[in-house]
Amino acid sequence: MVALAPGFLIASPPLGDPNFERTVVMLVLHGSQGALGFVVNRVAPLSLGDVLGFAGYGPRAGAAHGKVFVGGPVEPGSGWVLGPRSDGEVRPEGALAVSSRLWISSSRDAFDDLARDLEAPEPGVLAHGLGRRMVFLGYSGWGPGQLEGEIAGGSWLPTPFDETVLFDVSNERKWESAHALIGVSPAMGIGMRIIGDA
Repeated sequence: MVALAPGFLIASPPLGDPNFERTVVMLVLHGSQGALGFVVNRVAPLSLGDVLGFAGYGPRAGAAHGKVFVGGPVEPGSGWVLGPRSDGEVRPEGALAVSSRLWISSSRDAFDDLARDLEAPEPGVLAHGLGRRMVFLGYSGWGPGQLEGEIAGGSWLPTPFDETVLFDVSNERKWESAHALIGVSPAMGIGMRIIGDA
């Protein structure tokens, strides 16, 4: 089995599952036990401040601006923080390596660090802000062999992982930009799906 993580999965049109229509999934784990990923281009109806407020952080964190993403349909009440890995930095407990430069965690420590960076230490002092971090609610999961079957059926197009697409491309353009990583357009994917289904 060729490990696809880290990488992206592009939903092929029409996928037929409204949870994943026109989505890009950041695949974090992939192996004989299954796969774990997070949708990176579907914004949740809650703001970052809403999520931190519900989690019991103070009013300054509760006023934080920023988007939260629907990571997938599994455990939608779970929260995850994607963050950068600095040299010598201690990752939050239980954090999963996404790449040599990124980790993701659902630990309280990860949220504590985020809330601390979003709260200004005193009036007139700027907070660190969200930076190159993303917050997800829920995740996308596949059992052993399930993802491989879906890829073989034409539901997903695997592509390389790319931080520029992840952080620097608008959510509306991520699906098309992920296709460009392998030199194809979404229209070509539609043609391949039709041929594969014939």
